[in-house]
Amino acid sequence: MTGELELELDCRTGGRAEDFARPATAWLTEARAELFPEYEPGLAAEPAAPGPDEENPDAPWGPPHGVSAQLLIQRSPRGANMRQTRYTRRTWQRLLSSLGTPSAPYKCVLLMHPLDARGHPVEPEHAVSVEFRRLPDAPEWTRFAASAPAPLVPWRDSEAVQQRWLDLLGAWAVRLNASYGHVTDDADTAYGTALERMLSLAPQETVPHSHETLRGYAWATLCSPDVAARLGGPEVLRASGAFHEVTELPGGRLLFRATPRLEQYTGDAPARVLRALASALPPGRTRREYLHSWMRLAPDGDAADYA
Repeated sequence: MTGELELELDCRTGGRAEDFARPATAWLTEARAELFPEYEPGLAAEPAAPGPDEENPDAPWGPPHGVSAQLLIQRSPRGANMRQTRYTRRTWQRLLSSLGTPSAPYKCVLLMHPLDARGHPVEPEHAVSVEFRRLPDAPEWTRFAASAPAPLVPWRDSEAVQQRWLDLLGAWAVRLNASYGHVTDDADTAYGTALERMLSLAPQETVPHSHETLRGYAWATLCSPDVAARLGGPEVLRASGAFHEVTELPGGRLLFRATPRLEQYTGDAPARVLRALASALPPGRTRREYLHSWMRLAPDGDAADYA
């Protein structure tokens, strides 16, 4: 179970370094500030927070009520080459400068821990994150993502927080020319959507086809213009009764919200969404005996039964 509010947008950023640098820089800086504005003063402060000290675990991570941040950077497409470094203005600028070069990272995760009055992390096991992942075999495809654990961002039962993330998903989908996106709490950027995990599909396989096949049917799902046309368009989807809201975005994309709040996406709601989106979903049965309680999927549902 992820237990985190997850946002993801999949984009074909192009093969040239400069084509990737623009959206990646915007996501790491501007989207970060929109998602987590309360962390910006702490990141801008100098001296930067030192972060965890393995030799002295009781030592403060940084200034009282500040922010401790780390960067996880992977520069090669494969292998155990993930490097963790402390976030400082210098390391941050070095990262941003590298995005337009042939050595641009394949993966970058910014982890941010808010600190208490003693300079210790409020929740040592939890951090908010902003990241990108380029596909090893198709680096022209990039997954932009963010996550917020409930102990740090009280999104559960908060329609306001969820609406803000939903609005950001729609705005950045247009800005990044995204082919697919979602906001949910049952996906994991490393392992994929709940449907992919159930069907043993890897994001490396599905993301390059996300403009023509949905990767899942999350609480909030963004689809490409091609998928929107395949599904019959916004009026057909509204008439299905499966969605609380169907939003038309510039460029022909659609954004579906299944229920007013994410917590309400249970019971028969996933099955209704499955039936409405079946013609654009991969076939495969979500067998009840393998369906974890945290997966918001239809038990014994198969898109092939309704497509």
